[in-house]
Amino acid sequence: MSARIKTWQQRAGWWSLLGLLALAVPVAAQAPVEVVRQGHVPADSLYRLFYVPIEVPAGTAEIRVREDYDHAGGGVLNMGIYDPAGYQPGTLAGFRGWSGGAKTAFFINGQAASTGYVPGPVEAGTWRVLLYPSTIAPAGIDWKLTVTLVPGAAGPAFRPTPAPAVANTRPGWYQGDLHLHTLHSDGRRTPQELTDEAVAQGLDFLVSTEHNTNSANLSWGAYARPNLLLINGEEVTTTAFGHWNALGLDYTTLIDWRYAPRDSSIARYVAQVHAVGGLAIINHPFFPDTINRFRFGVRHFDGIEVWNGRWDARNEHALAWWDALLRQGHSLLAVAASDTHTAAPSPNQLGRPRTVVRAGSLSRAGIMQGLRRGRAYLVADRSIGLTLTARAGSHTAGIGDTLAVAAGHAVRVVLELRGAAAGTVTLHGEGGVLARGPVAASGPTALHWQLPAAGLPRYLRAEVRTPAGAMLALTNPIWVLPAPR
Repeated sequence: MSARIKTWQQRAGWWSLLGLLALAVPVAAQAPVEVVRQGHVPADSLYRLFYVPIEVPAGTAEIRVREDYDHAGGGVLNMGIYDPAGYQPGTLAGFRGWSGGAKTAFFINGQAASTGYVPGPVEAGTWRVLLYPSTIAPAGIDWKLTVTLVPGAAGPAFRPTPAPAVANTRPGWYQGDLHLHTLHSDGRRTPQELTDEAVAQGLDFLVSTEHNTNSANLSWGAYARPNLLLINGEEVTTTAFGHWNALGLDYTTLIDWRYAPRDSSIARYVAQVHAVGGLAIINHPFFPDTINRFRFGVRHFDGIEVWNGRWDARNEHALAWWDALLRQGHSLLAVAASDTHTAAPSPNQLGRPRTVVRAGSLSRAGIMQGLRRGRAYLVADRSIGLTLTARAGSHTAGIGDTLAVAAGHAVRVVLELRGAAAGTVTLHGEGGVLARGPVAASGPTALHWQLPAAGLPRYLRAEVRTPAGAMLALTNPIWVLPAPR
């Protein structure tokens, strides 16, 4: 017998013995594999998309990613990830999460993931980490990615717990915040903390609007509270060209953000929102002035966030823009929202301001329908409420409605206000201020105006301001049309 054969037999014997031992002794887990990628983003690459490929072998149970870069000079390198199902703009099959500049590390496995990211199987193939510079220092940004691939069994699958679509079926005026953030993007609160605050602030509904991810929408059902409606949404964040809110989405719907006005694709993405019964709202169009000016065609959108957080010059600018569009014949909805990121008592407080909607039910469909019809007014906080009605002959219309006025009929307008301590009410049409009146020194305010039949405006809307000029309340229009003969 040759030495080589004898050696092989000895080895085979050892392998047989080890095989028997394996039946009784657990095999040690395989060690994680660490993959490092690094590079440089030059200063002329602002808003460019960089996809870093990572090969993930079969049998990987978890992927962990850590991003390191020099923050000197104010550089910001945003981050997300796509799995092998697809990553090209317009393709979202492989989307597994986005945290923008809010995180420098995340993990994904079959049952859980970091906030902003989507749990699920870690499929073998090429994953791509997206790096997106939204600010670059003159020297550029040196970056490093450390990706840890943890082997193991897949385990049970993640099960979404979406929020119920109906909180109650009663018609009424419902108060909500249409723009907010949690730890799933760049907010500082958990979903639980935010829903607790919503109840404390007397809100009836919230719309979840995390930046460029639907991860929060997969689990809002875990935080459901009686008579608090949680509506899915997304803040579609194209840093170079502005932000917009997709409101009223299905929990599985994600709207891509990786395009520019020159691509002429915005209508496609707004259509995706409309297809699930949602609305597309332009966010803080002049905040701040140096970036995020809205650069997509306004004709594609349903409304404008004219009031974001505390009333300031940028909101004043947005209001003027909205009013100019109304005068041009665009029937765009006006909304208010806190865009909250931090808990009370910060200035960025949930429900300040808020949008009050007349809806047939406290449900996703009911709130979306009320907003779509313009049946909404905006207030600085929970204490303020109002009604605005217009009457001509036997016809009466409220906010969002159309008043048909027969020839020769004057229009009587009534505004009733509660919860405002002092200030001025103004009634507006397309020609400017039509009438004004004081807020009552104590108790509710009731103002009555009569507009002559000649030269009636095409719409009527009201504003309530403090003596210093800050907004307290703002209505959407009542539309005025000649009655058919």
